[in-house]
Amino acid sequence: MLLAPDPDRLAAVERAWAHLTTAGPVLTADERHHVINEARRAWAGAESPGADSGVAGEATFWLAVDAEGLTAEVVAKFEAQGLDRLAYLEIVGVVGLLANVDFYMQGLGRELLALPEPCGDEPSGEIAADTEDGYLWVPSVGTPYAPTVLDALPSEGRALRDLHEPMYVDMSQIGNGHYADALTKAQIEWLAARTSYLNECFY
Repeated sequence: MLLAPDPDRLAAVERAWAHLTTAGPVLTADERHHVINEARRAWAGAESPGADSGVAGEATFWLAVDAEGLTAEVVAKFEAQGLDRLAYLEIVGVVGLLANVDFYMQGLGRELLALPEPCGDEPSGEIAADTEDGYLWVPSVGTPYAPTVLDALPSEGRALRDLHEPMYVDMSQIGNGHYADALTKAQIEWLAARTSYLNECFY
């Protein structure tokens, strides 16, 4: 049975998809398409990264299927193989946003959104001026936590929050224990915690 999606959530998913399929701050549009395809291969049951996927594809694959296994040492190995830390951070953002988009569509009983032809766009180069290195092995602005972990790449941080709020709770209501929509705040947080645990929400 097909479910009727919440209009605000569906609009947020459509905006996220448009963002995912164009160039980012570090990755070209073609590179982001490569990330999307590799993550979808992983979720479809592939046992290992594609033979020609390169270090970006390897990072994508393991982010999709074993995020908890990506330790500081593993990320350092990716960097030694030529994957810049900011490029890795962008891949984290693409995989995270894509997971929300793809699994939401699957939950509605719909087909995954089809990738358009790559547009050939080049990266914007937009990187936050106050980015710092080292904390939790990804570049960050201040101390990163879930809603701000991508803010070294401002467009990725904005895209995360643009999808985060309609799918979860408006940022202004995070600490409001009395907030409710169709669910109570306690029910929302239980579902969020359970989903995070099952999806190994680590970066």
